[in-house]
Amino acid sequence: MLWPVHFTSTALSSADQTSLETAEFGKELAEIGLKGFQRYRTSILPRELELDSKFKNEFMALDHSRVNLAFRQWQTNAFADTVNMSTRSITPNGGRIRRHKEISYTWPELYDNPTFHRLEVRIRELSRLYLARTGYKNLTKLRTFIWAEVYAKGDALRPSSNMDGAYLMGRYFAKTVSYSLKLNFEDPRGVNPPGGKTNSHAVYEGNIVLQPTWISTFMTPNMLDDETVCFGFLVYPHDGPMADWRNDLTSSMTSKKTVNLG
Repeated sequence: MLWPVHFTSTALSSADQTSLETAEFGKELAEIGLKGFQRYRTSILPRELELDSKFKNEFMALDHSRVNLAFRQWQTNAFADTVNMSTRSITPNGGRIRRHKEISYTWPELYDNPTFHRLEVRIRELSRLYLARTGYKNLTKLRTFIWAEVYAKGDALRPSSNMDGAYLMGRYFAKTVSYSLKLNFEDPRGVNPPGGKTNSHAVYEGNIVLQPTWISTFMTPNMLDDETVCFGFLVYPHDGPMADWRNDLTSSMTSKKTVNLG
């Protein structure tokens, strides 16, 4: 009984069911994502903490979301530099992204990889289907921002939404073990009855999901020793973020049900 939420889940690269891509597709991307995360955590993050005392104080006070959130900020700079765009066009609420001239913001192993470009194509294809079902028409060009997340044992991601003018948000779980963690949705009606509900989606390896940007989601703690590697993404109009949230058709969908009254 949630507020109507258009949520799509399909198999992109699962070895256990019919998928759009092979399992090797996900394995390759997961390996690149994991290596990039490890490089960031061991080499780049310590330097950021050394250079920025304000960031260090904030980081030390945060929960188990902190490394992935910091990694996403670094990737925002790296992606923006790669495609030659402003970080403000791919940042929630147009917020400021920290940047230091002493830090390198390059990730050619990901951004120059043909399989990553194939992932971009698949995300755009699935997004057009999602948006057509939502009510949008004739969307031929889309802009995507994709970032990697890695969840080791005990890692989680606190509740958040991404109200920054994108059409939709999603995640592709390139590597995970079933039942290690879940993607949870918070009730957009608030915490008071009849609201206050939480809906869980059990992710699986090769799973790709799409959802509205305004729904608050969180990742439950990874309960197993195997890392989960996923790629989050936001899909925008080709000419930049929507200027007015009231143009977001995902917020005006209705749920229709036929009831037989006998």
